[in-house]
Amino acid sequence: MAIINNRLAIPEAIVINGVNAAGAMQARIQAGYDEVLRTPPDGLEVPLKDKAAQFVRGTIISQDWVEAVGLLTGTVGTCVFFEGKSGTAHDRTDGTGFVKHTLTNPVIHRVRFSFTKGRYGTVTFDFECRPADETKGIADMWGMTDSPAGAISYSTAARGGYRVESAVFDIDPDDINIYHVTGFEFGITMPLVKACNDGDVGYTCVDARLDGLRADGSLTFQDGAITTAKLLAQQLLIHAKDQLILTCRQSQGATSKTVTLLGVDFETISNNSDVNADFTEYTVNFEIANDTTTQLTLAGTNKVIVIDDAA
Repeated sequence: MAIINNRLAIPEAIVINGVNAAGAMQARIQAGYDEVLRTPPDGLEVPLKDKAAQFVRGTIISQDWVEAVGLLTGTVGTCVFFEGKSGTAHDRTDGTGFVKHTLTNPVIHRVRFSFTKGRYGTVTFDFECRPADETKGIADMWGMTDSPAGAISYSTAARGGYRVESAVFDIDPDDINIYHVTGFEFGITMPLVKACNDGDVGYTCVDARLDGLRADGSLTFQDGAITTAKLLAQQLLIHAKDQLILTCRQSQGATSKTVTLLGVDFETISNNSDVNADFTEYTVNFEIANDTTTQLTLAGTNKVIVIDDAA
């Protein structure tokens, strides 16, 4: 009997909406029907069934965390990535031994990046595909090419975020320095509006709206400094909203990056004292709050978040 091995593995060379999501870690793609109807028993032991509203959606994780905002603001186009075929020689110069995935019009509506001390930072983004027209379904939105012609390009990921070198809140004149940062999470979620109606096969309306976006996150640290009988975490909690700047170390000696968040408003704190942990950790959760005078936007003059080279 012939050996059968149709396995695929290890996503790479992910490009979505013109942005290289280098350092690929995971690509999770879902497809199916959102509207499934089943009849009542009516004398039947097994119901009758109808399906409508075909979808293709997914989540991709990469280590190129500096692309977080660019992923949200990029022009909707395609998502392309490759997987290697098991038991076959892989030739990146002409695509032999690979399978190419092509996803149509991926509308990115959620981005979240995560830093943990001692690990490379990651960016996670969620998307929903929009078919090219009302006749297109799952097979059109998620296409495959076996051993595609053409080279598979390697993209260098701006890895880093494995060490937060400094964190400062309330910049000038009353800097609050936060030391011993062990974790940082931040995400932006845009309301996603979809519609499949009339004779549509899939969601011909897929809109990620800027109005009403939510930006929030958390900061975890071991800084137990006490000022005026209050822990540092308590000082942050009762402080008015302000800006938070993190300086993050990058891989391979590259210039450190700064992450600047405006309108940071701390909401809750938690204290974890554990005999099985080396030190007590504090986590402060926050949300970005807007200002009627200086309005914050995803792009423009007063950005919610700016990622730049450290000075």
